[in-house]
Amino acid sequence: MIMLVSALSGLGALSCGDDDTSAAPGKKTKSDAGPDAVADAAKPADKPKDSLPDDFLGDAGDGWKTLITGHWEIEAGTETYRCVRFTVPEDVNASAFRALSPRGTHHTVLTVAENATESDGITKCSAQTNAQRNLGGSGVGTNDFFLPEGVAMRLRAGQQLLLNLHLFNVSDSALSGVSGTLIKTAKESDVKEWAEGVLAGPVNLTIPVGGPTVQSGNCTFKEDATIFAVLPHMHQLGIHLKTTAHSSLEGDVVMHDGDYSFDEQIVYPFDKPVKMKAGDKVQIDCTYMNTTSKTVNFGDSSLAEMCFAGLFRYPSTPGNFLCTN
Repeated sequence: MIMLVSALSGLGALSCGDDDTSAAPGKKTKSDAGPDAVADAAKPADKPKDSLPDDFLGDAGDGWKTLITGHWEIEAGTETYRCVRFTVPEDVNASAFRALSPRGTHHTVLTVAENATESDGITKCSAQTNAQRNLGGSGVGTNDFFLPEGVAMRLRAGQQLLLNLHLFNVSDSALSGVSGTLIKTAKESDVKEWAEGVLAGPVNLTIPVGGPTVQSGNCTFKEDATIFAVLPHMHQLGIHLKTTAHSSLEGDVVMHDGDYSFDEQIVYPFDKPVKMKAGDKVQIDCTYMNTTSKTVNFGDSSLAEMCFAGLFRYPSTPGNFLCTN
């Protein structure tokens, strides 16, 4: 997320936070950019217990509280994934999100499962390791994100948070840090709508050398919903992203149409939320300038590409947070 919107996964979604990666298109690392290969790239071994927050909802200053954090270490020239699991000890309603993304954090995706799937701690994983409901994601330069008044994301005691960390070290020395998520909370009596994140866009990309080249995809809503913010996400070859809601209630609404920078992956809240009916579509158009010497396809690594809009909407509904058609 923030949040992922992961997913946004591998906010997604949802994706990216190492300011060195912006200068690395085509840079060879120890990874072949495949999710299975990169999962084993980083050493030393994980530190399951001492990496988890011992101050859940502890004061982080200026009203922010600790939700989940994970300590990591990664060798020079490697790319990998770490998954932090933490079982929520008490009910909490999140009304704002702040990403902790020190150098080496390519992106974070924060999801939640109804019940614990594995023991709490940090493990090696892949970009596809996510839970059922998306809270959001973060990338390079992601801003603090405040949900509209009366809107929050709900967590309940016994649910398990899963923070997927994509780590990418393009430097010549090892890195370590603590990545995670801070939140602000709301009283349940003040909440009128429960929100979620959805990662929308195509998962098949063919980007030839040169450009500009446009790749497009859609997300068809299965339920009525209201969209109130968007988080564009591409990797290093992306230069522009446009997201259009084709709403049967409000007509065609351009929710975002702007140049894209890998170093500034911003959440854009709307002055006026967009109402959608089941069956309505969101269209995502991504423009690339391929400065490498070969065709680039979809992939989790920052040396591959993505074309996603992290959509924040309410109400929260069951189902997969990835919407690709």
